[in-house]
Amino acid sequence: MNITIASLKRNVPLKNLVTFKLGGPAEYFYEANSTDSLIAAIALARHEGMPWFLLGGGSNLVVSDTGIEGLVVHNKTTELKHVDHESRQISLSSGLDLEFLVELAHHLGMSGVECFTGIPGSLGGAIYGNAGAYGRSIADILIDAQVLFPDGSIQTVLNSFFQFDYRTSRIKNEPYIVLSARFQLEAGNCDEIKAKMDDISEQRHSKHPPYEVGCAGSFFKNLPPLPGEDRRRAAGSVLEQAGAKTMSYGGARVFDKHANFIINEGKATANDVRRLADMLKKKVLKDFGIELSEEVLYVGRI
Repeated sequence: MNITIASLKRNVPLKNLVTFKLGGPAEYFYEANSTDSLIAAIALARHEGMPWFLLGGGSNLVVSDTGIEGLVVHNKTTELKHVDHESRQISLSSGLDLEFLVELAHHLGMSGVECFTGIPGSLGGAIYGNAGAYGRSIADILIDAQVLFPDGSIQTVLNSFFQFDYRTSRIKNEPYIVLSARFQLEAGNCDEIKAKMDDISEQRHSKHPPYEVGCAGSFFKNLPPLPGEDRRRAAGSVLEQAGAKTMSYGGARVFDKHANFIINEGKATANDVRRLADMLKKKVLKDFGIELSEEVLYVGRI
């Protein structure tokens, strides 16, 4: 597949493609609807020495107000949807939504991904950031993945390749691209699976911003467990104790039902969000001596 610079779109607004609903334009933009076109677009950027950024479902991102330099490739690949019923393994393209895996598993009576109900974003993005909730993450179900290497080769790599850790992976720091992935599920009962999904969905709706409200998702990483404990401490709890729910800057404010969400009230800028995040970090450090670190990524021109 031949993609040229002349065929790329220019100055495409990104705020409608990210869940925060803010940010500037992509200098160059290409929507990849197939794996071949995704590979070709990245090859073009590498050949031209152009910076590139792979955009998935658009969650967990704060895009700079001045946009993203170089080429933004929007991963919309969906062609691979394979189910091995005997082994309960599902293989999917990385451009599909994480929610697609959740719904498909429910339909098939396969369990193990109910905890991801309601988490926005693509499968590729979920692997990139090791997405998770309720004590489980993508690392727990990923068997292997087809990956585009920086030299242009395509290789199947095992789970261990990604060096998963809490909300991170190797590919956050190295330019590998997940093309597809294979997941291991368990035997389940459709009714029981649906009940778990409904329960998690209800929990999310009760304390998370509605989908129509601009938000990147959980803003800060949860804190390491206290000595003698296994579970991480909720960043939202510490933020609430610091009075975060009363704080805002410009068009950005802390959500009143959960202190670990910053929302776009309609006209927030990326700068508003960064300023508010800095205020929150300083307040928590001052009050509790705890250093918060962002789960969201700041991307684009400084």
